[in-house]
Amino acid sequence: MMMKNSKITLIVKRVLQVFPMLIIVSALAFALSNLSQGDVAATYLRSQGQQVTPESIEFVREELQLNAPLHIQYGNWLNKALRFDFGISFQTKKPVTDEIMRRFPATFFLAFTAMIIALLFTIPFALICARYRNSFIDHFFRIFSAFGTTMPGFCLGLVFLYFFGVKLRIVPIVAGNKPQNVLLPAITVSLGMSAMYIRILRENLVQVMNSDYIYAARARGLSKTAALCKHGIKNAILPCITLIGLNFGNLLAGNFACETIFSWNGIGKYAVDSMRVKDLPVIQGFIIIVAVSYIVINLLLDIIYIYLDPKIQME
Repeated sequence: MMMKNSKITLIVKRVLQVFPMLIIVSALAFALSNLSQGDVAATYLRSQGQQVTPESIEFVREELQLNAPLHIQYGNWLNKALRFDFGISFQTKKPVTDEIMRRFPATFFLAFTAMIIALLFTIPFALICARYRNSFIDHFFRIFSAFGTTMPGFCLGLVFLYFFGVKLRIVPIVAGNKPQNVLLPAITVSLGMSAMYIRILRENLVQVMNSDYIYAARARGLSKTAALCKHGIKNAILPCITLIGLNFGNLLAGNFACETIFSWNGIGKYAVDSMRVKDLPVIQGFIIIVAVSYIVINLLLDIIYIYLDPKIQME
């Protein structure tokens, strides 16, 4: 009963920590309209194809309530943002929320698929490297880890697209957001993560192999491989959970290079295109939605940590 109450207390603390972070993120997103170069009213007029004059700028500033004090502007904007209303895009003339949410499922699907592929690569190969330490296969994957973590993703994407799309014609050059076309961009994104995870998980498994509970498992008759799979992986993978959460949060922000190369219409490409034309409502909405997704994912990972690692509850 005491252990259960301890878990609930920790979870409540993690949830309460979310609200200050959201306030800070919302303040930073709102500050973009005041810290960015150029007048928002002038940017809005140019996006509408209208002539920029002192009279038109003053009219737009009144219409957008830009003449009000900053705290009033922030309060009005935050009131709408809480309802996920970020205004109208300067570029597309459509609600920002609709534009982002139309692209967000594609980004989430790509991120989720890439993460699954990365974990499917990581766990068996890290186990093999740790089990046969200093063997040929261990040295091979250590070289792969060094190569994968330094190779830019857009280079791999171009190589894959040329080889599988142009030469072998297995995948279309312009794929779009079709589910059957997600494999190649997902592999491109996942290779860098796999290389990093294999190196970290291998090191953790090597340390775990010298633990007392592994020796105890071996003494009960388990082989080294069985002891690693049954007892080692559960403890070795815990330090990787935070890294997985950070990477997944980064993927939810979109991958501009990969989305551009494979014609994947996600929010990363949309956000960069909006930054080029200073579409501030889109940029603000993008920051808030990505931040909320990032915070929720890390909150869920913290909760998983609480249930997997009893030491956190004791601390």
